[in-house]
Amino acid sequence: MKGLCIYNPNAGGGKAKKQLPLVKQLLAKYHIDADVLLTEHAHHGTSLVQNTDLSDYDVLIVAGGDGSFFDVLNAYMTQSHKIPVAIIPVGTGNSLSKDVSLNASSLENFVKIIAGKQTKLFDAGKLETENKVYYFANMTGFGFTTDVTLTGIKYKFLGEFAYTLGVLLNVIKLKSYPLQMTLNGKTYEIDNTYVTISNSKYAGGKMLLAPDAKVDDGLLDVVTVNKVGRLDLLKTFPKIFDGTYISSPFVDYYQVKEAEFRSKYHKVVSPDGEILGSLPIKVSIVTKAFPLLTEKN
Repeated sequence: MKGLCIYNPNAGGGKAKKQLPLVKQLLAKYHIDADVLLTEHAHHGTSLVQNTDLSDYDVLIVAGGDGSFFDVLNAYMTQSHKIPVAIIPVGTGNSLSKDVSLNASSLENFVKIIAGKQTKLFDAGKLETENKVYYFANMTGFGFTTDVTLTGIKYKFLGEFAYTLGVLLNVIKLKSYPLQMTLNGKTYEIDNTYVTISNSKYAGGKMLLAPDAKVDDGLLDVVTVNKVGRLDLLKTFPKIFDGTYISSPFVDYYQVKEAEFRSKYHKVVSPDGEILGSLPIKVSIVTKAFPLLTEKN
């Protein structure tokens, strides 16, 4: 098997660099002949894939975190030749890896999955903002969640705790704002704290943001957290890790094929943890967007 591996040595707060020899050893062990290209700066993975003829390879491997996968996905979606995509999770959150394997802590397990050649067609979210188009595998959001992401980026060296710290610090300056949203053609006016639009169940590592989401159901799961007090939000936060927060009285949950969001307030957007674009936005689902190598069912 011939593979192209886009490897982010800075993923996981720099821990990925130390894991590179092990990853190369595992690829060789399972007879995967991989050209390993190291990313050198933010979004370098996008240009590396854009400038490569994927027809020369059997599999495209992303070794990094959710941000690394986002970069590669956005280049991959512009390619006419669609080869299977694989994940080796050496990043901070590694949210998408939980939809690939139940044993998400073992790098060798992910290399074995690549060797097994079992694919599953995954959907992707499409985000249109500021006259640009981005694709996301996990989720996009704005409001409080994006503020958390911005804080998490600053403290990425703390691993998954960076997102928890982001929540705690941003609760202090919590504010709601008026939001107009159109879901599958129906318009709502709400007093909102934050919105997440998910393709997969997890984000930020172990946060179960969309417990009903499936990566191949042709739907996006929209969660709106409406006006809420600081104390109630803090009480609810632990429930994000098991998904039970969606039963809170200030939370609404929708499943849609497309949605639009507008506000008079400036709200930046965070597709798969990247800060790109701002309201107004349009999101939609791209069904069966790419074949991802997964565990055998």
